[in-house]
Amino acid sequence: MPPAKRSVTVAGFRLGDPRARVHIAAVGFEVERVTEPIQIDRADRVYLLTRSEHDDAAPFVAEVERRLRAASWPVEVRVVRTDIWDVFGALAVYRKIFESERRLDRHQEGVVPVRVNVSTGTKITAIAGTLACMLWKGEPYYVRVSQAWYSDRSPKVRTVNDVIREIDPVGVYELRQPGPELVGVLEALQRRGGTLRKHELIRELGLDRPSEGGAPTSPQARHGRLRRRLEPLERRWGFVRTDAGGPRGRVHLTEQGRVALVLFGSSGMSTEETK
Repeated sequence: MPPAKRSVTVAGFRLGDPRARVHIAAVGFEVERVTEPIQIDRADRVYLLTRSEHDDAAPFVAEVERRLRAASWPVEVRVVRTDIWDVFGALAVYRKIFESERRLDRHQEGVVPVRVNVSTGTKITAIAGTLACMLWKGEPYYVRVSQAWYSDRSPKVRTVNDVIREIDPVGVYELRQPGPELVGVLEALQRRGGTLRKHELIRELGLDRPSEGGAPTSPQARHGRLRRRLEPLERRWGFVRTDAGGPRGRVHLTEQGRVALVLFGSSGMSTEETK
């Protein structure tokens, strides 16, 4: 990234400052449901996720920005454009925000967690936001409303769109990450179109190189090295699928594996330019 090019007012804490109070909210046909948690927390920086193309929710994004611009404290607003119906795009955006804010270490002490609104936007952005909090330094929350005034057919910004009832923290557990060697297998498969024969994957990963003493490795040793990587990826994680045994068997990157690359890969996925 950086995830945005437009801001309302520059806050006191720079990008990546561990003391900054950071919120992320996808914006659909909501206003108060987005702004009230931010106002209560007096956030320093806010990321608003919206669609990459013109959208009926655009007036709601503008109204959220207007209200935050009128806040009594300096808050920086960054509008991030992505496809809010695409799980890969949403996951990549969350990852890049957490990276830019230096909140990727879930166990890092003395760092204010990123707060993520999982009650606004689409189900895809809610799932992606929850996953981000499970992986990294994040706290999801859900904003309950007692009444909402808008029509699904013709959504319109009003003076009051939502009556907020309560803001509930969402409990999440830690999601374990595969080690670098396992991620390397997924990246190798992605580079080669998602499918490789086992002997091709061995070469791609460099598992056919001589041992530390300089002695050449046997075919059995090479396949043993590969098997130790493939077994947890297939049996524990479901990130790959093998369709046959032996050196000519094929290894396939699964849909879960593609999602894992967005979350754990060295480069994530490319996203839309931000506004």
